[in-house]
Amino acid sequence: MIVDDIRIELENYRDKPDIIKIWYIKEFLQTIILKEIYEFPECRDILFYWWTASRFLFWLNRLSEDLDFASAWFDKFEELWQFLQKKLKNYWLIVDYKIQKFRLTLKFRNLLQNFDIQYKNSKDLYIKIEISEHTEFLKNFEIKLYPIFKHNQSLILKSFDESSLFSTKLNAVLYRKRERKWDNINVCVKWRDFYDLFRYLQRWTKPNLSCIEWIKNINDLKEKLSIVVENTNFNEVELDIKNFVENQDVVNFIKTNWKAYILEKIKER
Repeated sequence: MIVDDIRIELENYRDKPDIIKIWYIKEFLQTIILKEIYEFPECRDILFYWWTASRFLFWLNRLSEDLDFASAWFDKFEELWQFLQKKLKNYWLIVDYKIQKFRLTLKFRNLLQNFDIQYKNSKDLYIKIEISEHTEFLKNFEIKLYPIFKHNQSLILKSFDESSLFSTKLNAVLYRKRERKWDNINVCVKWRDFYDLFRYLQRWTKPNLSCIEWIKNINDLKEKLSIVVENTNFNEVELDIKNFVENQDVVNFIKTNWKAYILEKIKER
């Protein structure tokens, strides 16, 4: 049974906080769901992207919770749910669902009770599948196939080239803002975008400038990125990512060194 397989996997993280264990349970399930999604005929041409794609494809060292895809047109969420429901029954999983515009949310009812952990006083676990049609900013990209072997699953994922995927993250860093409460503190951050920027810069990934809105050239990008980084409170960023990064040394580094480090990396590009 899949619950037994997850228990074995969690042995590797027995000393980790419950929140980290939950992300690994999610990743185990994400792997199965990804495989089944690409078996659904209407999903064979959708493109896996954003954060979870970066982790699966390029080993981005932070945990992620949703499955995001890009598609010029997709309106088969009900049929996709019916397909996934049949497949997930084979794993002895009890799953409910909710469909919204561009999104299918799977609720794994009482799954966490099998591992004696809970999240926000709940034993349920949620995974969102979002297939967005808002892809007009994506230009001059390559579509690539990525063979992956993970959690005893062999799958082939379809996504963008690394430069274009990096550029979707740059769009988020430059233009997306959100506000949310963490531990009763109002945090105005761009979520985990800066952490992902940090990791992509470490990989020396070249951006696809065609996929970044309102950018003229590489110097224009560097200037605008530097302004955004300079005006970001990195203590707030730390509050945002601390539950998504296993290595607390990295989180501690963020508090004192991250802004200077990212600015230096931008200058070096």
